[in-house]
Amino acid sequence: MGDDVDPEDQRPDGHYHVDRDADWCYVDDDLAGTIALGPATDGEPGDDWVLTLSAAMSDGDPEPAKRVAVRLTPWTLHELYIEARNLSPDARQAGHTAECGLCGEQVPLDRAWPDNRKRPCHLDCYADALGAPPWYDGQ
Repeated sequence: MGDDVDPEDQRPDGHYHVDRDADWCYVDDDLAGTIALGPATDGEPGDDWVLTLSAAMSDGDPEPAKRVAVRLTPWTLHELYIEARNLSPDARQAGHTAECGLCGEQVPLDRAWPDNRKRPCHLDCYADALGAPPWYDGQ
């Protein structure tokens, strides 16, 4: 999500034709840390999984964010995996690379570390600027 997202109109006319009649909201950068995917209970065999997140609401809404939970059956979880597997960062919807907060080059988000300002950065840049974690081997 960029800074150009209007919280009052998450699906502007002429955009995002899929599910045009659905209720739309978005997860902004501050709420991205609320996304979780895991077993619905204590991980007992056969339990469904749950995808949870907090979605930003319009400025006029009394709640700043709405907590959303989606139950995923094993087949649904499989379908989610099929949709996302083997995609390069550039092929993923909305792109999953960002500018490294330390060097300025692009870093795939699945390989990025948050710097001290919670911006994505390369692990090497993190290690050079902030010190390497004890397990870091330089690769």
